[in-house]
Amino acid sequence: MKQLLNLTYKFWLVPLGFLLLTSCSDDDSFSAVRFSSPDLEVVTDTLSPTNITLEVSPPSPQASSITIIAPRNAYGSLFTTEPQLAGGEIIVPVSAGATTANFQLILLEEGVGFEDFQQEFEIIAVGPGLVTNEFEGRYFNFNLINERVQEDDLPFVENFGVCGPNGSFQLPPEGWEVIDVVQNSFGTGGFFCYTGQGAVGVGTNPFTPDGDATSGDDYSEAWLISPPISLGGAEAPSLNFDFDRRFDAPIDDNTLAYGVQISTDYDGTNFETANWEVFQPALEAMTANDPGFDNIENTGALGLEGYAGEDISIAFVYRAADAYFLATSIRVAKVRVE
Repeated sequence: MKQLLNLTYKFWLVPLGFLLLTSCSDDDSFSAVRFSSPDLEVVTDTLSPTNITLEVSPPSPQASSITIIAPRNAYGSLFTTEPQLAGGEIIVPVSAGATTANFQLILLEEGVGFEDFQQEFEIIAVGPGLVTNEFEGRYFNFNLINERVQEDDLPFVENFGVCGPNGSFQLPPEGWEVIDVVQNSFGTGGFFCYTGQGAVGVGTNPFTPDGDATSGDDYSEAWLISPPISLGGAEAPSLNFDFDRRFDAPIDDNTLAYGVQISTDYDGTNFETANWEVFQPALEAMTANDPGFDNIENTGALGLEGYAGEDISIAFVYRAADAYFLATSIRVAKVRVE
């Protein structure tokens, strides 16, 4: 004889339009879950974390949870949450007797930057004792109106397009300044457009065969000065550029043949009285380049922390003892402050 199975069925009556996205429970009561509002617009200049609230009504009959997703692949790059997203889902805990549940939206400054930001959230499941409406309250849209003001000029980039295929080949680039402090008798001691080694930049090479006549006594000095660059509130600002040198020819023990000098008080009119400091990290990177062959390479990041919060002018400085063999040739390209 077949044994009859004694099956007991339990039915829950839920309001029309509600989804019963929950596991079985011995408690026959349910609480409806919904976002407290369908959207939230935040106008801010601080990117402070935002609490997002869900309503639970009536109070939750037991400890439970709400499962939320955040469509689009922006998590970890533009924002995070607390609780954190795991497996594509945010699990928001609900306490027994609670009438609200919350999670925190944390905007990432390095990702959002100075742009506005939007993000949607959706309830896709609820735990024991909870239900959600199929049509209302399951979706939430966060809209950030970003009023942060960029307090610096970064990144500052100079690719010397004036020396490129469509350039005028007339130095200096816009906003820059060339100062020939001393010119040699042949007029070859300054900066010019350089396009060797696949690079686009500036170079120097005073050498001329006629320089033999004034060998050792035909000094030149030229400065290529950037526009003012505000480092503002930038954290850990740095300078990098592509550099090459040939035919290393020092001036004397007290005079640098080339280098980078930085001023915080140069205003475009006070070249001789402004304070210009030798930027030692750049000098070390430049002298590390092998002068025995063509080898333009990047310096790597050179820390500007000592100038944090300042407006700076960056000068590439070149000096040569003559227009013959007592002259180093330098090449500079892809200047970047970030």
